[in-house]
Amino acid sequence: MARLAKRYGFEFSKSPDVHGGSHDKWYVQGDAVVVPRHAEVNELTAKGILKEWDALLAEALRAMSEDDEEEGK
Repeated sequence: MARLAKRYGFEFSKSPDVHGGSHDKWYVQGDAVVVPRHAEVNELTAKGILKEWDALLAEALRAMSEDDEEEGK
């Protein structure tokens, strides 16, 4: 997930407050993806998590681009 964030140009570091009992929350611009913290994660679950994370990153990048365009006007 950190590599995917980097591919979109986001630096990512997890802070201690994102840990739950058995899950972590990965945030991008206020939105979060919940990730189970288990020894093994079902492949379908993993693919769903990555798909959701990819969509959040793309949306955040789009929003940032729009903000930059508005500032340039």
